[in-house]
Amino acid sequence: MNEEVKKKRHWPYLIGGIVLVALIASWVGYLIVQDEEYVSTNDAFIDSYRIDLSPDILGRVIELKVDEGDLVRQGEVVAILEQDIFLSQKVEAEAALQSAIQNVAVQKANFEKIRNDYIRATKGIQDQIISSQSFDHFQKDYEMAEASYKQALADAELAESRIIVIQTYLNHTFIHAPFDGVIAKRWIFTGDVLRPGQSLFTMYDRARVWVQANLSEKKIQKVKLGAPVEISVDAYPDRKFYGKVFTIKAAAASQFSVIPQNNATGNYTKVAQRIPVKISLDSTTPDASLYLFPGMNVEVKILAQDPS
Repeated sequence: MNEEVKKKRHWPYLIGGIVLVALIASWVGYLIVQDEEYVSTNDAFIDSYRIDLSPDILGRVIELKVDEGDLVRQGEVVAILEQDIFLSQKVEAEAALQSAIQNVAVQKANFEKIRNDYIRATKGIQDQIISSQSFDHFQKDYEMAEASYKQALADAELAESRIIVIQTYLNHTFIHAPFDGVIAKRWIFTGDVLRPGQSLFTMYDRARVWVQANLSEKKIQKVKLGAPVEISVDAYPDRKFYGKVFTIKAAAASQFSVIPQNNATGNYTKVAQRIPVKISLDSTTPDASLYLFPGMNVEVKILAQDPS
């Protein structure tokens, strides 16, 4: 009797063990199927077009119009550099232009007077009224007056171009946003002196974001351009995003590292390489209220394609 009771007590454990084994087998089978049907990785993140705003002239920052986190529109002024030197140079150049214009008027009047004298002298030499020596003087005066007039015109043109150059410098004291985006990082403060090319702000284009996934080289043969992708963003675990593969880079990520691996020393260790893949986000998928910022972690499942 006791043995029968013991056997009955063992039945639940036996059934539970069988169920557990079945669940484990089902899970393993699911993973195998998933591995065959999808190429997945968690080595992925959101990326976007990035630009470092910088001046192309030397100058001191006198005003910052935006700060980190601000949305900006294309063409909007984000910073202004000091303009005093250029403004004073412009005033000087405008005065020089007025002087050059007055000189043109003087040289033109002198040229017209001497030209009339030269025309009369030409008729006089033809009628043998004046000597050849006198005509030669009239001719030389005419040539000198003509050269002086042309020089005055060139000086006026140079003075005008000088103003245009200074105005160009003044225009470059205003730093504009090249596209609609968001200011992600401010690198300087008001009063700092910036060199040409020195970063002022870093901004991203929020309207054009994608996912960059780094796939193992052993999986890349199953990935094709245009393959559909399911995307999970860590920040929104209850949401699913979708996209397609639109770029498979032509080199492993290690080729772009700051210090590339040197295998010529004789201590080579084989390491599986990662191939960067860019994945678009369907425009109908993201919600405008969601923040999809560059650098956010995601996981991707790419529908595997026939390698052949």
